[in-house]
Amino acid sequence: MIDSSIIWEDPSNDKCLYCAVAADADALISGDRHLLKLATFQSIPILTPARLLERIKS
Repeated sequence: MIDSSIIWEDPSNDKCLYCAVAADADALISGDRHLLKLATFQSIPILTPARLLERIKS
């Protein structure tokens, strides 16, 4: 059987990625280490809340 999960360590996070793509999100904000490890997904940056605030302030 082939595992088609994007985040095989925690497949439940895949739904966050699918939602971000479906919503044409500018960014995905999370503190989840598995999501943050990806850094981007289909050109959508995955940021911590602190990193988002840094981007907004600059």
